[in-house]
Amino acid sequence: MAANRLFRSLLMSALALSLGAGCTNAYLQNEGPYELKATEVILDDCGLLSASSVQDSWDTGELIITGEVVRMDYELMDMQLVGSFLEGGSLDNDGFMLDGSAANAPLTAKGTQCTVEQVTVHLEATTLCPTQFEGVLRVRYEPRIQQPECACQVWMRYQAVQNGQPCGPLVP
Repeated sequence: MAANRLFRSLLMSALALSLGAGCTNAYLQNEGPYELKATEVILDDCGLLSASSVQDSWDTGELIITGEVVRMDYELMDMQLVGSFLEGGSLDNDGFMLDGSAANAPLTAKGTQCTVEQVTVHLEATTLCPTQFEGVLRVRYEPRIQQPECACQVWMRYQAVQNGQPCGPLVP
């Protein structure tokens, strides 16, 4: 009788594990390093996208995917952005979003040297192919009370490409 109960519980455990193995989501986006390039400036009241020295620090991120969780080690202020895949995407059109922040960051905005209380980043992305995604990136600088002139935002459309390999031509 005890052997029957043990066998039943082992069988149910094995069945549950095998059913759970089929429920993982596969996403098209590759992990690894990406180069981000602005394709359209939506808002830049900080005056940062015209300064090439700052532009260089915005351009790379290391994408890490663990199940539904997406992370990016982002070069801007050495931030780690964390987010997830969005519901409703098909395998050829995955969407994901990432958020992150940094505190007490130095910034030169509008010609003023600032130390902002917090910098927040929000990135929305749509997978175009395994080596490319695009979307909108928003960076918000929240200054100390003594430096209201340092409050500003940057919004831009961007494309991110892995290893210089954008998507090939689409086949109709």
